[in-house]
Amino acid sequence: MSCTIEKALADAKALVERLRDHDDAAESLIEQTTALNKRVEAMKQYQEEIQELNEVARHRPRSTLVMGIQQENRQIRELQQENKELRTSLEEHQSALELIMSKYREQMFRLLMASKKDDPGIITKLKEQHSKIDMVHRNSSEGFFLDASRHIFEASQHGLERRHLEANQNVH
Repeated sequence: MSCTIEKALADAKALVERLRDHDDAAESLIEQTTALNKRVEAMKQYQEEIQELNEVARHRPRSTLVMGIQQENRQIRELQQENKELRTSLEEHQSALELIMSKYREQMFRLLMASKKDDPGIITKLKEQHSKIDMVHRNSSEGFFLDASRHIFEASQHGLERRHLEANQNVH
């Protein structure tokens, strides 16, 4: 009999191991079916949302949708063209300012060379004009940039011409 009890215990052990394996397989299948169920629910929700969007689109004719898209494309092209024009204008203004400033510096250099002495009046005028240039630089984003630069250039040119005439009269 001992043989049969040992055999029964061995069979029971084998059955327990099989039950554990089957239990693990069952849990794995439950996890897989849960994941599949979630995917199916997500697909159903996606399908419902697509149907809702199609219904909304059906209420408007396709020609209206196409015309709306074409109008948006036109507006985008117009904005891109305007952007190009504004960039070009900005570059032109910057080059004009660079030219104005180079002419101004050249005139100031000529004035200093003509006077050849440290006249306090000339130094004061230079400081005033320098402060005006700083003010123009600060106001450049507000639209005063080009007009103020022209004003400073014209004022300094007028002053330089007057000083140059005075210097020529002193030489003769």
